[in-house]
Amino acid sequence: MCGKRTKVLSLIAILGILFFCCEMHAQYTIQLERPGKLFSPAKIPLLENPERDVWQKPELLLDALEIKKGSVVADIGAGSGYLVMRLLKRTGPSGTVYAVDIQQEMLDYIKNRLNAEEEKTVHLVLGGMDDPLLPANSIDTAILLSTYHEIAHPVDFMKKVKASLKPEGRVAIIEFGKESPIGPPRNVRLPEELVINELKQAGFTLQKKYDQLLPYQYFLVFSPEAYSQPAP
Repeated sequence: MCGKRTKVLSLIAILGILFFCCEMHAQYTIQLERPGKLFSPAKIPLLENPERDVWQKPELLLDALEIKKGSVVADIGAGSGYLVMRLLKRTGPSGTVYAVDIQQEMLDYIKNRLNAEEEKTVHLVLGGMDDPLLPANSIDTAILLSTYHEIAHPVDFMKKVKASLKPEGRVAIIEFGKESPIGPPRNVRLPEELVINELKQAGFTLQKKYDQLLPYQYFLVFSPEAYSQPAP
C-alpha cells in the first residue's frame, strides 16, 4: 500500500513539474512577440538624429565588416538609408548597394537623398516579409540592422538571404539587447542565443561576435556553413 502511495505521489510531482514547464514556456511565448512592429516612416527623424551616431557607431560597425571599394552589400531593412549613404562612400563607383525595405515610403525617402551618380550604384528593392528579393549568388555582405526582430518567419527568410550570398559571403545581425535603455519594446527584443540557433537552422555558422563594440546592441557575423570559420 505504501509503495502504491509513493508511486501516486511521484506521478503527481512529475505532472507538477510538467505543468510548471508548460507555464514557463507559455509565459515566454507571450512575452516574446514576433514579428515586431514595423518602424513607421513618420519616425524617420529618429533614425537620422545625429545623436544616434554616438551609440550606433556606424563607421566602426562598417570597419568591423571590412566594407571596401567594389563590395556588393545589401542593407536589409534599410529604412531611411542611415547605412546606405555610408555604404556608398565605402563601396565607391565600382561597388553596389542594395537598399531593401518592405515599405515604399522608406525607399522613396532614400531615393530623394541620392544624386544622379549615386543612383547608378544603389538598387532600391521593395522586398517582402518572406523574401528580400535579392539576386542569387551576388552579395558579399548582407546587413540586418535592428531588422531581424521584425521578420515573421526568420529561418525561411534567412535561407533566402543565404541563397543571395556569394560563396564566401557574410551576414551581420545587429539587435538591441534585453537590458538596453533604448530600442524597441522589450517584448520584441530577441535573445542572442535564439538568433544564433535560428541562423544555424537556416544553414549559417556564427563566425564572430562583437561584445564590446556597441553599447546597446549585440553584433553577430555569420557565414554559410560550407565556408564558415569557428567563432573566436
